[in-house]
Amino acid sequence: MNYKLFSAIAGLFAMACVCSCKPSVTFTEGATDPETGKCTYTITVDNPPKGNDWTIWFSCFRTRPQILEGSNATIEHLFGTLHKITPTGDCGDKVVINFLTSPLRRQSWAPETFTLDVPGKDPVKLEAKYIFQEPKEVKEFTYETVELNEFDIVPRPKSIARLEGKSALGILSTDEILEKWQASAVPGKPAGWYSLTIQDGNVEIGAADGDGAFYAAVTLNKILRNAGGEVSNVTIEDWPDLPHRGLMLDVARNFTKKDDMLKLIDVLAGFKVNVLHIHIAEDEGWRIEIPGLPQLTEFSAYHCLPVKQEDGSYKEVKHLAPTHSGDFIPTAEGSSNGYYTKEDYIEIVKYAHKNHIRVIPEVDTPGHFRAALRGMDYYCDQTGDESLRLTEPGDTSRYYSVQYFDDNALNVALPASYKFMELIIDTFIAYHNEAGVPLTEFHVGGDEVPHGAWMGSPACQALMQENGWTTAAELKAYYMRNIMNIAEAKGIKIAGWQEIPQRLDPATEEQMKKDLAFTNIWSTRPEGHSDELPYKMANKGFNVILCNMTNTYADFAYNRSVLERGHDWGGLVDERRSFCMLPFNSYNSIRFDDDGNPADLTNAATGKTVLEAPERILGVQAQLWTETIRNFDHVTYYIFPKMVGLWERGWNAHPAWEFSNDAQDPVFTQDFNHFYSIVAGHEMPWLDQLGICYRKR
Repeated sequence: MNYKLFSAIAGLFAMACVCSCKPSVTFTEGATDPETGKCTYTITVDNPPKGNDWTIWFSCFRTRPQILEGSNATIEHLFGTLHKITPTGDCGDKVVINFLTSPLRRQSWAPETFTLDVPGKDPVKLEAKYIFQEPKEVKEFTYETVELNEFDIVPRPKSIARLEGKSALGILSTDEILEKWQASAVPGKPAGWYSLTIQDGNVEIGAADGDGAFYAAVTLNKILRNAGGEVSNVTIEDWPDLPHRGLMLDVARNFTKKDDMLKLIDVLAGFKVNVLHIHIAEDEGWRIEIPGLPQLTEFSAYHCLPVKQEDGSYKEVKHLAPTHSGDFIPTAEGSSNGYYTKEDYIEIVKYAHKNHIRVIPEVDTPGHFRAALRGMDYYCDQTGDESLRLTEPGDTSRYYSVQYFDDNALNVALPASYKFMELIIDTFIAYHNEAGVPLTEFHVGGDEVPHGAWMGSPACQALMQENGWTTAAELKAYYMRNIMNIAEAKGIKIAGWQEIPQRLDPATEEQMKKDLAFTNIWSTRPEGHSDELPYKMANKGFNVILCNMTNTYADFAYNRSVLERGHDWGGLVDERRSFCMLPFNSYNSIRFDDDGNPADLTNAATGKTVLEAPERILGVQAQLWTETIRNFDHVTYYIFPKMVGLWERGWNAHPAWEFSNDAQDPVFTQDFNHFYSIVAGHEMPWLDQLGICYRKR
């Protein structure tokens, strides 16, 4: 045989042997036991390293696995979503872990990013194979297609009066329309009001304000697009019913890059959304540059594996530990890593403002604060500046957050906490000023402070003793007073989630009524009458943004299918559920259950709080928490078209079926058929033109 040919064949054979001997993982889902409701899973590692001095890391929502006999490795949960597999002996050529736990309700919840960590070597992502049970078919809503005309857009105009004839205007962008036809000021009209008259090739626009002029241009852009440039003559009069029609996007848990954010703003503007609430800091990531604190983003905007210490514990040394995506490479381009530079954030604010969208930044505090705490520890260790250390060495507080952290609460008794928060608020004020869009509200979160936080802190205990306090609620009120004082001195208001205005002493509550721009209320399940909270808060004198989890949570899955991404801890949300949202008859907002069955609304409001201050209901907002997001296509898939119905309701808050107790009222059915026909017939093709990923039916 030719020696060169023999050598080549031998080389290929050797490479094949090496490739076939690489470690790999297979995750197998067994059948669910109908008696126990539990499911057996198997994780198999083929060709593991020799010996037992290695670890395989992965990310997964906590499962509390019961390891079964026949396993030669174990699974341990560290914190957050981080888990590790460790062998219980020399495993030979195969590791097998059989474990019992609850069934996966979503295939996307399965363990991901299996990462082999061998001492002295770089971590390696392992090839993973998944074997799932056959998915079952699920029921989805149906609708009857309605014939459309060029004036069928979302949100739907309030008044359309057709005139004789047509006008050939061509297809023009919103910017081109604004430049070509100047709006005339019309006093005495509601904010955002506009009129639009098309006749004999001419366009006349009247507007109450700049927003109204912009909305007129958006409307005309859509009509021209639908009509192919030649549109029937018409007079339209329109305005939004609610001043706040928003989207909250969590960029902390998984990051949305600046360019993608700008694309999203384009689409939001097309639905006349006017608030972009950016959740910028969380337990799992800090996503904004702060001048003078480069170590904060260096550590907390990136992720890598923790380092094993001599005592066997693990410590985050250079970056935060991997979280939801499991990404362990800080230079990777995935959604786990990244932050907005000063220039990025200013560009986002300016671009949003151009599209008549107000940006509200959120730094969640005093809970959900882990990324800042770890990042500022790193800053202090690197610089020696102890004036901004946010942790207390002697703090023995024991708690466990909803997201499985025991170290995520800001210490409200430390002076450094307020120095840091003032620095952060000053930074956002400066960024907005440089963008030419002054900051009006700073969102401080305020939700889900774990029970037990602060109770083992010497500083907190001394503060409580000094003031005669006995509860954590008093510490929270102290924190809120300080934050409100900082904000008030700088001429801005704060905003917060529903926990912010609750459990306050009378003096703090009165101050909050003055200094709180609004509260986002989300926990609105009918069970236990928690759906009364929005109206209770409004009646108390607080401005309310309706964020009902039963209608507005974009991160909830569209349906029960295991193939759908998303959560379901608060139910399921699809296009019909968001469309059902009723700001001023909230108890009737769940017209269909999670299986699509009509709800009995006969007594939905019986015995519940009556809204006595409708002027306090400022608007509606969609929420997209990003634990299950891995890329920008996921972001837009979750939002569109799921949340379009909510923005329709923010614009047109009083549908004809508003007070109907019949979930299948023909008036409702006809209205939804018309709405969804517009979404499918006019809005989806537009999303296709923009290259936006969305859920197709």
